Amino acid sequence: MYHRSDTPQEPSNPPTPVASPQPNPIRIRLIKLADAFLGIQLLWVTLAAALVYLSYLLNLSPVLCWIGLALACLPLPLRLARSGIRALRTPFDLPIVLLLTGAFIGFSVSPDRVISLGALQCILAITPFYYSLVNSPRMATIIKWVVILASLALLIALLFFVLDMSLIERQPNFVIGGSGTHHGLAMYLTIVTCLLLGIAAFDRSRRTKILASALSLLFLAIIVAMTRDSLGSIVHGVSISGRWPIWDNTASLLAESPLTGLGLGCWALTYWDTAILGTDAVGGITHAHHAYIELYSNTGIFGALALLVALGIGAKLSLDIIRSPRTHPWYGFGVGIVLACIATLLVGIVESAPMGVPLVATETYYYVISPIAWILGGLLVIAHRLMTRGHGVQDDPQQKC
Repeated sequence: MYHRSDTPQEPSNPPTPVASPQPNPIRIRLIKLADAFLGIQLLWVTLAAALVYLSYLLNLSPVLCWIGLALACLPLPLRLARSGIRALRTPFDLPIVLLLTGAFIGFSVSPDRVISLGALQCILAITPFYYSLVNSPRMATIIKWVVILASLALLIALLFFVLDMSLIERQPNFVIGGSGTHHGLAMYLTIVTCLLLGIAAFDRSRRTKILASALSLLFLAIIVAMTRDSLGSIVHGVSISGRWPIWDNTASLLAESPLTGLGLGCWALTYWDTAILGTDAVGGITHAHHAYIELYSNTGIFGALALLVALGIGAKLSLDIIRSPRTHPWYGFGVGIVLACIATLLVGIVESAPMGVPLVATETYYYVISPIAWILGGLLVIAHRLMTRGHGVQDDPQQKC
């Protein structure tokens, strides 16, 4: 029979602690550098997108457009590496994918690849701007800057309205200018006016309401002065009757290629069957005078589907904003953005400016995609996030609407 020994046994040797790996100082510095770069992502992408647009407008080297695109897309892999794919998701992802698909198809069937390439580069440049805008961690600061820049737009409006820009359009290679830019500029001023009206009606600060009211009235006066002839034509039905033959002829052209459209940015070339548009025969009719027909002509069935899906998403976000408590500090801004979206949709019935702007000089023709849909969509998402989360100072960009 065995008995337990009373002699204490020596304890087993404790495991040797494993030294924790020392952090790599180079890796830490790279992470800090990447985070610092992502902190200025919106400014970086805005300047890069502006480089693409200006290079195209001023007829500079095509290499600059590709450089601008590369710079605009540079923050994307860093954002994916730091935050994952969920950090980039937004409510308008599906419409953007559909629109990009239609744009590439429109480029592939284009009768003039040079014009279509410039329009495609505009779309590719404004898309990363949208994602940088929506996923910025400082949404409230962005909105404040939007209001400040809206005030600066007043000076730009006065400059374009007072100066005779028709002198510029006669220059053979200077594309910015022409009387046609007044309607597009008036549309941007209308958007700013709607934004200011929402702030004037619902902001809690009396001083802010007075300032927003004064600016909105001033903008409204400029808009009426710039478009009084066009407004009169719309009231008397002259605009619709004059545009109807253009719409009818475009529908006949689209019936021959209902899936692909007429080519990205090439409505005028297909409609007039010529690349020389600065003639009396064309008569300055270089766009469809209808943003939705223009969209279909540019991007085909995929662009039309993108519009329908975007309208459904935008309606849902707008209803959420309107149903929010009116005491919310961002309610006025949210209502202003909703009004701006509605105004832009109405303008699109008689103008192509919400979709794109053809710029015709003596020897040049360019088609510039308007960034307004991306900007309004981004601001609508930001307003929805600020209001549905109940705060607006620092926001988590990973939370989806």
